[in-house]
Amino acid sequence: MPMIDSYLFTIGHSRSMLLKLVADLSDEQMTFQPAPKVNHPAWVLGHLLNTEYGFLNLISGEGAPVWLDATFKETYDNKSQPVGDKAKYKPKAFYVEKLTEVREKIVTRLKTMTAADFQAPHPDPVRRERFPTVGHMVMLYGTWHEAYHAGQLSTWRRVQGLPAV
Repeated sequence: MPMIDSYLFTIGHSRSMLLKLVADLSDEQMTFQPAPKVNHPAWVLGHLLNTEYGFLNLISGEGAPVWLDATFKETYDNKSQPVGDKAKYKPKAFYVEKLTEVREKIVTRLKTMTAADFQAPHPDPVRRERFPTVGHMVMLYGTWHEAYHAGQLSTWRRVQGLPAV
């Protein structure tokens, strides 16, 4: 089996598990914080959505959609702090729909990438210090990053007594 098939299976499984962690949540639950600064589901999904468009841009050059503007980025970037104000976030259906759309584009592009595409130097010199190639970032974006935040959602569920997924 080619390595890309294993990778696509893994990121597909990770996404499936992530979506199961929020499937039974209401829009009201999406911004609940059991303690200050806890990453709630709306922030996690928005953060992953922001990251997915960075992932897509890295591998395809495709820019972000108009709705992913500076305000969206500020709300969900890695330096932002989630707040419990539901009005500052989108409904759950928005995140799920947009995450599905961007992931389809990512998978389509990954299927066409060559070994040389993955071995290309990371275009950002600052990130290149930690992630020297496009392939390094592809692995980070698709596996570790999403699984890390899915773990946060799993813990968030457990703290509230919600069933495990």
